[in-house]
Amino acid sequence: MTEWNAELISATRSMIERIDVDMQTPAQSIDADVWDALTESGFTAIGIPEAAGGSGGALADALTVLSTVSESGALTPFLEHTLLASWLAAEAGYELGSATATVGIGDARCTASVTGETIVLDGTVEGIVHAAVADTFVVLVAPAPNHDSPRIAVVSATATGLIVHHGTDLVGASVAEVTFEATPVLYHSSSPIDVTEVQQRGALAYTVALAAAARAVRDQTLRYANERTQFGRPLSKFQAIQQQLARLAALTAMAQTAAAAAVEESEAATPASRAATAAAKVVASSAAREIAATGHQIHGAIGFTSEHRLGRYTTSLWTWRDRHGSERHWASALANRILDDGADVWDVIVGVDRQPCDDQQPPSGATGGLA
Repeated sequence: MTEWNAELISATRSMIERIDVDMQTPAQSIDADVWDALTESGFTAIGIPEAAGGSGGALADALTVLSTVSESGALTPFLEHTLLASWLAAEAGYELGSATATVGIGDARCTASVTGETIVLDGTVEGIVHAAVADTFVVLVAPAPNHDSPRIAVVSATATGLIVHHGTDLVGASVAEVTFEATPVLYHSSSPIDVTEVQQRGALAYTVALAAAARAVRDQTLRYANERTQFGRPLSKFQAIQQQLARLAALTAMAQTAAAAAVEESEAATPASRAATAAAKVVASSAAREIAATGHQIHGAIGFTSEHRLGRYTTSLWTWRDRHGSERHWASALANRILDDGADVWDVIVGVDRQPCDDQQPPSGATGGLA
């Protein structure tokens, strides 16, 4: 960890600790005070170039803030707004300004066309996370006929012809199906970013968030096992509990190590960085289920109450493990890299993958689904 990363963690943690975060799960809304504090401090624009209206900094800096926010349990649209929507808009030449944004990926049935002097968007986009609090939707549209590149459409949440079918995930975050019916757009252009790149970045971000939630479950469970007594001694003194705690610590360390390795590789768009992200998502997603289960087994019934903070983290683990690709999807991507593309197994393992990389198709429902 660099000194700058440590300062970012400290500043973000101090900011959140001054706010009373509501940990009841499922949440009724985002933690607005935390989101406002992050926005006012400029942290929601970290990783976006200053020339594009951001605060500057690298992708790793934004992921550091994401990790700290996720570990705190605060529910915010930081990932969708900062890591995805703001980045995608900036890459296409649009500044979001003070608007809170989220991102959607349209399929071939989602199209942008010209009506009179207005460009309008038609189609339905599923699984848009934090749609309920978004001022703006940044939609990646499939390439139009006779065009090689995808298109980006920026749409106001108050635009005409926009229909939002609201749902929530296990944590309580809004996840919506949004239908556009001749909806006028604020901005439209070709996008230098394609669906696969959004998928890679989303998978990396959710891997970091999963590792943070895993750390929170580990720390909360260890603390409870040391404080809770049974038959005259702490739970942590029983051998069966010790074995569970050891397994929990090992799984958390695996997720954290894989996430850190993927973040370290993330600035270079190379086959090795793509493989690192895929491997990290496999590790974090596959570990999430057992980490959550172990936390609840040791806590017992109290951990299932809506007021207990454990639930915020375990529902996050259950929800985030499939966002932007499940472990099955990313394991298949790694296997295809070796079996179909001819990459050397050892090169992939040690991170020196030299073969050119064919883009993997994103899974359906890449940005999530209705609960």
